[in-house]
Amino acid sequence: MTIVHGGNVYELSALAGCSPEEILDFSASINPLGPPAGLEAVLSGCFRLLESYPDIHCRRLIEAISKFHDIDPACIAVTNGSTELIYWLPRALGVDSALAILPAFGEYVKAFELHGTRLEKIFSTPEKDFKPEVEQLDAALRNHAFDAVLLTHPSSPAGALLGVETIDWIAEKSSGPGPFLLVDEVFVDFCEQSSLKRLVAGARNLALIRSFTKFYGLPGLRIGYLLAPPRIAEKVKGFLPPWSVSTAAQAAGAWCLGREEYRLKTLELIEEQRRRLAAELSSIPGLEVFPSAANFLLVRMDRGLGPASSLKWDIFKRYRILIRDCGSFEGLGDSYFRVAVRLPEQNDRLVAALKDALSSPDSAAFPTISHARP
Repeated sequence: MTIVHGGNVYELSALAGCSPEEILDFSASINPLGPPAGLEAVLSGCFRLLESYPDIHCRRLIEAISKFHDIDPACIAVTNGSTELIYWLPRALGVDSALAILPAFGEYVKAFELHGTRLEKIFSTPEKDFKPEVEQLDAALRNHAFDAVLLTHPSSPAGALLGVETIDWIAEKSSGPGPFLLVDEVFVDFCEQSSLKRLVAGARNLALIRSFTKFYGLPGLRIGYLLAPPRIAEKVKGFLPPWSVSTAAQAAGAWCLGREEYRLKTLELIEEQRRRLAAELSSIPGLEVFPSAANFLLVRMDRGLGPASSLKWDIFKRYRILIRDCGSFEGLGDSYFRVAVRLPEQNDRLVAALKDALSSPDSAAFPTISHARP
């Protein structure tokens, strides 16, 4: 199974004959502020420690995560990015059958397939702002006894939070016997008050997947973690390779969680610019913007405007601006694209480019990349 990702500026720059710095990347939803100021000194301070193995138990980082979320350290497992966690979960939990609510991050389906998991898919719809309904979930569980159910909160690529009824359903199901409830919360840092972490203490089979990548701007360091009841956290730890989280990553993650000024500045920026960008995009004829609680926006194009893949290449060729067409998300078609929320002047460039491209489309061919990873 081939997965297409955003953020492939290195491959695209080589293809286009430009430097990666020339590309304004709206395809990967990373904090536009970049990592917190001062992190350089933290990483430099790790230099002499590189001659020793990392802490195999990630104690400092787990302590910082525990303090930040006010959660028992026994409920935390740290991994080399949330994607590593995604690949270990089916094996660690013995997931032979699963229900996946799509569209979602494509690596979940691939991870289940590699494990040999029997997978059933149900789809959230644009008519419901891509929020799954309890009736859908109950109907699927009546038909099959799944080992796990996968949901995302907020969803990707739509950015929708789960509805109140669905959260109540998760609270009920996670406290008793039944399937593991795997909830992707890698974007919930942008709306932390909505996290389901409050349910972990009373849960039996709830697992929340978290990441430092999006909010703290650290995709190159690879830091992910699990919040789950101790028995699940221990199962996952038992399958992780030793020393998979580097000394630099552990130090950076622990330090970033203490940067409250940075966190508040990020939240203020993203909320303001998400609202402004959504309004600007909605004003362009033929574009519909879906509500989002994350740092990105999903947009649907009228059929008459052509496919999103053509628009993507058009504005890349003309303006070196990269958006994410969503044709690779199962459950969406080629009428959808996603854009990150970035700095004000960058968002202005995106809006101007889209207005120009949609008013004077250039459909000249451009080479297609079939597989790209960040």
